[in-house]
Amino acid sequence: MRKPIHAWAVSVLVAALLAAASPVWAAGTTQPMTQEQIAAARARLEELNKQDYLSELFRTVAKLVKPAVVEVRVSKWIRQPEMPDIEDFMKRFFDEEFPPNESPYQYRFRVVPRRQPRIAPREFQMRGLGSGVVVDAANGYVLTNFHVIAGADQVTVVLADGREFKAEWTRSDPLTDLAIIKIAADGLVAAPLGDSDQVEVGDWVLAIGAPQRLPETVTAGIVSAKGRNTRSGPMYQNFIQTDAAINRGNSGGPLVNMRGEVVGITNSIASVSGGNEGIGFAVPSNMAKSVMAQLIETGKVTRGYLGVYIQDIDSQGLAESLGLPDRHGALVVDVKADSPAGQAGLKTGDVIVRIGDESVPDSQELRYAAARIQPGTVVRVDYYRDKKKHSLDVTIVAQPKELAGSPEGKETEEEPASRPVAGRFGLTVATLTEDLARECGYEPPLEGVLITDVASASDAGEQGLQPGMVILDAQGRPVRTAEEFERAISAEDAAKGIRLRVAEPGGGKRFVFVRPGGEAK
Repeated sequence: MRKPIHAWAVSVLVAALLAAASPVWAAGTTQPMTQEQIAAARARLEELNKQDYLSELFRTVAKLVKPAVVEVRVSKWIRQPEMPDIEDFMKRFFDEEFPPNESPYQYRFRVVPRRQPRIAPREFQMRGLGSGVVVDAANGYVLTNFHVIAGADQVTVVLADGREFKAEWTRSDPLTDLAIIKIAADGLVAAPLGDSDQVEVGDWVLAIGAPQRLPETVTAGIVSAKGRNTRSGPMYQNFIQTDAAINRGNSGGPLVNMRGEVVGITNSIASVSGGNEGIGFAVPSNMAKSVMAQLIETGKVTRGYLGVYIQDIDSQGLAESLGLPDRHGALVVDVKADSPAGQAGLKTGDVIVRIGDESVPDSQELRYAAARIQPGTVVRVDYYRDKKKHSLDVTIVAQPKELAGSPEGKETEEEPASRPVAGRFGLTVATLTEDLARECGYEPPLEGVLITDVASASDAGEQGLQPGMVILDAQGRPVRTAEEFERAISAEDAAKGIRLRVAEPGGGKRFVFVRPGGEAK
């Protein structure tokens, strides 16, 4: 039987706890400072302020670059379609003829006949705002984003001193989201374009622009990363990432280093809320230099073209199955038959590790490297095939004009019998027939096996395989039927995993390495 707790004991316990806790409370309470302490603190701030070179550095850079930063105002006229005559509409809708001068409502809804006036079409003007930076004062060239001026009927540049100038012409490159605006103005101040290759992660940068119609806004941050690809937006991306605040209206403004040089053109943000969350992106200045020079000289950008669909080596298993020493290189998913790569002899499954004098760490770098090569140039390409390294010469040609998404760019009522193989790789497949291919969004002829189900706990699911995809080959060998696929995954060389090349209804193709069962990647 438990003994009762006396009230005096509880009082003593509470008092002890309060006494023990009181120093903590006292420590968290702001105590008033004496006059001597205030004087000492201010003296210390004076000393520290003498060492504050960063504020002076920011001020100096901002003063130097702000006169070169401009607002880019755009407008576009939108024509509202003409509204149809209501009686004509009702006649078409009810498919009936009515006596002259009488309304269809009189018969359908018993209302007084009333002739509705025809509403004439009208126009209204849409306006937008972005930023830009003067990069050539003598010739009046302003660098900005393509998406800032895209579709505009009129482009107006507002200088830091308040003067406004209409664009004489604009030239743009949607594949990098860059544009040049030409204005005729005296007394311009230009900001120099720096070397973005010299930028390092951790460097201080300033973003200057007109977010939310607030011109000459300066925000500070650091370079958070380089070589970013957001998987959306322009085809050619090699973004500088920064945590300097970038908001709506900043697009096209400069990202500046601490030497007052433009190292990037602010382009976009990654955000859940739609506002700044500390993840902003800028087009590197070296990319802008190349694009700008061609736009000014010829009005267009000419790029080299190799003609291969490529992807990264995205797992160690895939690298090992290809016999590679590491995960560096660009894996060829497909080759355009009439392309330079096809004519030179490159094949699906090859891994390109060097083009010309440039190494290829990933597919993104191959995309940029090929684009930078002058058409007509013969370059040496190093690649792996069947676990051995090879080389061949390729003659680069100009990228086709109609290329919106280049190969180097982004990437039935009666169901057929399916072969359940979920116990091994988590996949259920069916032989792809011509009718089935059309139903799933593929253009015949296409040979392979259709994925009809993917086990939820399988590595196949983890690698992104989904019903509706088509497996074209396994371990580099074509699979035309479900039986051939079953033999391929049962072979000795597939004991630890299997390399698959798959197609998607949207037209993309890629390689994946899938391990059996639910093994980790």
